Amino acid sequence: MTLVEIMVVITLIALLTTALAVGFFGQAEEAKVQTTQLKMDTIKGRLTSFKLEYGRYPTTGEGLNALVNPPSKGGRARAGGFIDDASYLNDAWGNPLSYYAPAREGGKAFEIVSLGADGTPGGDNENADFNNWQR
Repeated sequence: MTLVEIMVVITLIALLTTALAVGFFGQAEEAKVQTTQLKMDTIKGRLTSFKLEYGRYPTTGEGLNALVNPPSKGGRARAGGFIDDASYLNDAWGNPLSYYAPAREGGKAFEIVSLGADGTPGGDNENADFNNWQR
């Protein structure tokens, strides 16, 4: 094998490795979006339980933390929360989920928002914001 042939083989291996790495990281980001959407679905269920018990959804001011530390009811503290661990209220990138009641658009009772991978409003691709009503 000549030096040129060896260099061609090394270049092809590098290109193949790069293509595989790009595909893998793209799938990892999509998995984080799906994980966050599943968390949002679970939180939606816990918000429904909150509403059944309190007759309302938490206010924007109370936020999702009302699921971890529910307000007292009739002067008595509730034993335990609707969610045990406050870290569950973070998206798959570790950023806190935002909560609005009522939702900012669409006439829904509430909205749970992830700011995406970058944790800041706006963005494209993995940095795009999304909420519990989007699929």
